[in-house]
Amino acid sequence: MADSAKKKILIIDDDRDILDTMGPLLEYDGFEVHSADSVEKGIAMIGSTEPDLILLDIMFPEKKTRGFEAAAEIKQKHPGIPIFMLTAINREYAFGFTKEDVKADEFLNKPVKIDKLVELIRRHLDKGTEQAR
Repeated sequence: MADSAKKKILIIDDDRDILDTMGPLLEYDGFEVHSADSVEKGIAMIGSTEPDLILLDIMFPEKKTRGFEAAAEIKQKHPGIPIFMLTAINREYAFGFTKEDVKADEFLNKPVKIDKLVELIRRHLDKGTEQAR
């Protein structure tokens, strides 16, 4: 796959292990990956990286539900970018939110199986491409 044809993924997660493992695995599967270890850095990177999809953690040290707030902010400014929320905690029991509440496109529990993640990303991006035709 030519570099210009690679779909771009932005991972926003404060867990360095997630960034250091998920990024290279997604690159191996043909994606161009950009990473940010904070919500602020991630949101700032959207304009320059122009991601096709964002993987966003829910829990951040500064505020436990910062990911939900970030998702709402991103959807307001960039409504066409799909967001997959990542969490180690059951979102509905812990937070009382559903993906519809924050307009997330998917919720995935950590640890994420990379083959399942890649399949979901491809299916979602392919669906978006078909709708754009």
